[in-house]
Amino acid sequence: MKTRLLACLALLAGAVQAQAIAQPLRDPFARPAVPVRALPAEEAPPAPPEVLPQLRAVMVTPGRALANINGQILATGEWFGDYQLTKVEERGVTLSKRGVKSVLLLDETRRK
Repeated sequence: MKTRLLACLALLAGAVQAQAIAQPLRDPFARPAVPVRALPAEEAPPAPPEVLPQLRAVMVTPGRALANINGQILATGEWFGDYQLTKVEERGVTLSKRGVKSVLLLDETRRK
């Protein structure tokens, strides 16, 4: 019985060793052999549209002016994403983005 068991174990060990020789271990950190193909411009997914800032409220007091842009309270000189708040007035603000100035006005029709 022992001899039979030893023979089975030897056979099994030989099969495992043969399988290891037939299929070498793969390096999990190796780069794939085939490079990933970049999508042509016509197949590339479209860029999401840029969300424009919305002026919600303005507070102008002597010595201090604040603006609520998309829910964020900003003072002159502060940044909202890529935009810098350069001027706050009673009815609107001026933003600068990479040297281009934009004016946002309060939406008077939304007030009730």
